[in-house]
Amino acid sequence: MAKGAKPSVTAQAALLAKVPPEAKLVYVKTDTGRCKYKRPDALAESDVIQTKKDGTPVVMLVDPGRPKSVELAPANPVVAELIKRKSEAMEDDPILRAAKEQPEDPVVLQEVVVALGVEAASLGFERAEAERKGEDTSSLSVRRIGALKALADTWLKRKDQITTRGVDLDSPAFKAIMAFTMQTFKEALEDSGARPEMVEVVFNKIAELMGDEWEAEAKNRMKHIV
Repeated sequence: MAKGAKPSVTAQAALLAKVPPEAKLVYVKTDTGRCKYKRPDALAESDVIQTKKDGTPVVMLVDPGRPKSVELAPANPVVAELIKRKSEAMEDDPILRAAKEQPEDPVVLQEVVVALGVEAASLGFERAEAERKGEDTSSLSVRRIGALKALADTWLKRKDQITTRGVDLDSPAFKAIMAFTMQTFKEALEDSGARPEMVEVVFNKIAELMGDEWEAEAKNRMKHIV
């Protein structure tokens, strides 16, 4: 076929007749020379249907993209009841609810502190019971120590949030504010006639100064104004 010539409509119809009814897409070459999949009912007259060695059209029997997830039914009524109870418990969980509704609010960390305290207390009870029965308590002690360490670390983080009036230097919100501030400062320098190389020098110096020591000093200054 000469370049740019349209394929025979009869030939296209003959090939379409060989497309399986369940086929979703047909592989064609367009008049621009690009090969792509199209729906059988969306072919242009200039589209050339591509075929296999046996002369049958190249088709796709399923829709492209990631297959949809299949929701499996519970194996039995007991499992169904457990799934229902788990779903209800998750909806009532204060940590999950706070994380979903107020992800950047300090209340999330407060709920984590409470939950860790509950877990540590529960492990303490189990350890006391095991000791009373003369059972080995080493594994429970290790787990309780881990829970207490996590509780202490989280409590310190929460205390730091309170003393800095909820300003978290690592939060996405604070980083966004700092980026906006730096952008405003840069525009002010440019509007004042500062040369591009001078602006770059200034910002490199700012980046150098705003390291770990700067962050520690910023937190320290916020604590002193509480």
